[in-house]
Amino acid sequence: MTSPEPPLRIVLTRHPGQGSALEHALRDSGFQVAHLPVTAQLLPEDISPLERAVKELAAGCYDWLLLTSATTVRALRAAGWNGEIPAATHVGVVGPGTAAALKDLAPAPSPWMPADHSAAGILAELPAPQAGHHMLLPQSAQARPELAEGLRSRGWDLHHVIAYQTAALDRLPEGHHRRLMHPTGGEPSSPGAHKSFTAADLREADVVLVTSSSAADALLRLPLPAELVLLAIGKPTAAALAQLGRPADAVLSQPTAAGVQQALSRL
Repeated sequence: MTSPEPPLRIVLTRHPGQGSALEHALRDSGFQVAHLPVTAQLLPEDISPLERAVKELAAGCYDWLLLTSATTVRALRAAGWNGEIPAATHVGVVGPGTAAALKDLAPAPSPWMPADHSAAGILAELPAPQAGHHMLLPQSAQARPELAEGLRSRGWDLHHVIAYQTAALDRLPEGHHRRLMHPTGGEPSSPGAHKSFTAADLREADVVLVTSSSAADALLRLPLPAELVLLAIGKPTAAALAQLGRPADAVLSQPTAAGVQQALSRL
């Protein structure tokens, strides 16, 4: 009797704690899931602007809080945010992963979310601001400028603050241990506590889900099997892979298990 083939393994280029909702959905869909962290998220060297923004948020200084990643939620927590939102403040998130991270921190009414889970979706679908409305936009230091520029051009009074920066694990700056964010809580992690999988563990039959442009850059510096399948989350990640000389085999229409299945069906 022929033994059944093992389930396809999806390798996420992030820490286990950074994608629990996606991981659970992939497992529920019949995939094996592994994690190959290639980057680390660090708080800014000067965290005082972020801490000040958190205090202003709690004081009701902003009409909108816009969150573009789960890591941003963790950075706000590390800067002292307990997840509470003033009654008059609206919250927007880019997609389900960010919404899940927000819910884990402090259950609250469902945030606004665009149908197109991207910066372009936010700009196309976000309601126009009322006169004098202030928005807080915490983002990665590596975030593309289009979202902030687009919001300002649409009339938002925007406070854009750096929440964190991403660095390749093999290029962490001096003194990084004091600024590493734990993937599930925002507390500093011990050196090496974030690494759960190595490039040596990759198999040619694996599918690697590349989660960001910075992850693409870090991943392609590793020795990878020639036949590895690369799936990119979003067009910016796909563009980064192409620029680095290893185009994605497919681009996810949405960062979900259904998006992975749809992308694989096109290969």
